[in-house]
Amino acid sequence: MQIKINGKKEDLSAMLVGSVRYALGRRTYIVDWTCEFIRNNTHLLLEKDKKVIIRDIEQQKEYGYGDKCDEDCWLALLKYLKDEQL
Repeated sequence: MQIKINGKKEDLSAMLVGSVRYALGRRTYIVDWTCEFIRNNTHLLLEKDKKVIIRDIEQQKEYGYGDKCDEDCWLALLKYLKDEQL
């Protein structure tokens, strides 16, 4: 099913950055859901926002990613985003 979003790509990209920031460090289903959504929709992110997400995930290491399964999700997304930049 296709959906229509009212607003600009910049708005949606910023909302995705916000969703990552909300989910970082949490220990709930939202981590996997957020990582999967971002991975499946990187075309919705501006390049500058991809860099922000990469930076945020890298900096979260200092505070912890949550449980092991959460860390695995974040590190997999980090690798995916970095690989996509090549």
